[in-house]
Amino acid sequence: MTFFRTEMLFFIWAVPVLFLVIVYGSRRRREIMHRFASAHGLDAIAPDSVGGRRWVKASLLMAAVLFSAVALAGPKYGYRWQEIRQQGVDIIIALDCSRSMTATDIQPTRLERAKREVFDLLAMLQGDRVGLVAFAGTAFLQCPLTLDYDAFNLFLNALSPDYLPVGGTDITGALATAMDSFEPKSASDKAVILITDGENTGDGDPLKAAETLKEKKIKLFCIGVGGIDGVPIPEPAGGFKKDHSGQIVLSRLDENTLKKMAVVTGGTYVRSVAGDMDLDAIYTDEIRRTMEAKTLSSGRKQVWEDRFQWPLALALLCLAAELMLPVSRKAMLVPLLAALVLVPHPSADANDTHDGIAAYEKGDFEKALRHFTDAQLNAPDQPEALYNVADAYYKTGNFEAAAEHYKKALETDDSELKRNILYNLGNTEFRRGRAKEAIGHYEAALAIDPDDRQTQENLAFVKKVMEQQQQQSEDGQKNQEKSDQGQENESKSNENGKSQSPEDQEQQQDKAPSDRADGEQEQQRPEFGEEMDGQQKQQAAGADAPPKNQQPSAPPRPAEPGETAADPLQAERMLNRLQDQPGRALMPAAGKRTVEKDW
Repeated sequence: MTFFRTEMLFFIWAVPVLFLVIVYGSRRRREIMHRFASAHGLDAIAPDSVGGRRWVKASLLMAAVLFSAVALAGPKYGYRWQEIRQQGVDIIIALDCSRSMTATDIQPTRLERAKREVFDLLAMLQGDRVGLVAFAGTAFLQCPLTLDYDAFNLFLNALSPDYLPVGGTDITGALATAMDSFEPKSASDKAVILITDGENTGDGDPLKAAETLKEKKIKLFCIGVGGIDGVPIPEPAGGFKKDHSGQIVLSRLDENTLKKMAVVTGGTYVRSVAGDMDLDAIYTDEIRRTMEAKTLSSGRKQVWEDRFQWPLALALLCLAAELMLPVSRKAMLVPLLAALVLVPHPSADANDTHDGIAAYEKGDFEKALRHFTDAQLNAPDQPEALYNVADAYYKTGNFEAAAEHYKKALETDDSELKRNILYNLGNTEFRRGRAKEAIGHYEAALAIDPDDRQTQENLAFVKKVMEQQQQQSEDGQKNQEKSDQGQENESKSNENGKSQSPEDQEQQQDKAPSDRADGEQEQQRPEFGEEMDGQQKQQAAGADAPPKNQQPSAPPRPAEPGETAADPLQAERMLNRLQDQPGRALMPAAGKRTVEKDW
């Protein structure tokens, strides 16, 4: 059991406080009564039995407060399996990291502002995968498509103009790298967000690159940073960037080209002058609204069941009893009878099992599994409930979970149920590729009922499959021995003649036939005999169970003589001085390149 709001458990301290208040009130009442009458008169007016019933009422009130505090804490007990599907769009952000992005017309710099806008975009993503391409005079994939936004932010913060080896603004290379970063087999819609402040200095044509994106159904959204008049580019050592003639370089935005590129792919263009890049509007109005989100990942998770109803019901019951319990004995009979009528009589809750059977018979095994799991919460160790859950797991293809629940259900005294469990467990183990275990379960089922025809047929089938596997294994071993003998003869022949080069030996080994018995087994495995139909249904929490299943590294270099091992502390200090640059290992070698416009 766990609690959703553990801080609410502090209200339990109200119980001892209430107890002290009740004790104080009882003493004050006794003092007042003694002032009112003598001891002999009090015995007639307020006998001791009345005081006893007052303490019963006080205990009920304290119990109501206690159960209320537990209900407010949100107790959770038991769980159910819930399908989880994560849907989204694949987005690649191509970020310009050239020297011109250090201009301060947008505070603090164009690049830092762009990184902040991208970080804000991450908070808006709704299960979308996002990747990062960094480009200047060259482009490379800084972060592949991922759902781990914290890791993406780590790679994003590492970017700076000094991070890339070549200056310039190669927009064509950035789009090509972004295009290659998508998974070709992914069916999700794809989008590229290009953030740049300069004209293209690469060799290719950006418009042709946009046409290629269109052919691959990838939308391009362009964000132009800065104005078309241009601004000077600051140098790291101070001053501004100058060309060969000594003139100050102004970085100008090629806005027309960015607009055309976006229109070609069906995207949009946004110009950012004050720093607001409208990434939220692009994501909300363009990507999420016009692009279809596909399932990126799916799975199952355990969801705790809320059980606040139980302590809440006890609290209401105690409160009602406290209100209806009179102080005097004469007026006690009528409220007691009313309480007996109003208190609901507990009954066996078999609705979940009935609903599970109905869903099972309709073929909706996922729904049946949910109902059977809910029913199991009331009797976690009941063999019939475990058997129902195992059957549903088997039908959904989760054979590992089915086998686990079948084995737990074997602890039953019902021989008929045990025979059915062993039969289905044999089918499950065969589906898991464990033929020997399946044979053992079939034989155990036949030990209970030797005349079971379906179990006999399945047992014979599995034994036949094992014989085929053994024969294939022996044939493969013979082929391997023949191949080894041929290689040995050929090796002797080479020793008499000229020796083969390692490359020739490698080629011969690659051409040698390989015997894959496992693959043949997978192809030749036929469907085995039908399993028993479920004529007998098991009782679980007062309801019938569904019918049984109807388908069955390199070694370390030794130290040379005379070598001395390095000081571990010195090596650690050297490593600590290295700057951590996430993504540097993914950067391809650019070599020596001359770029005329390296800003």
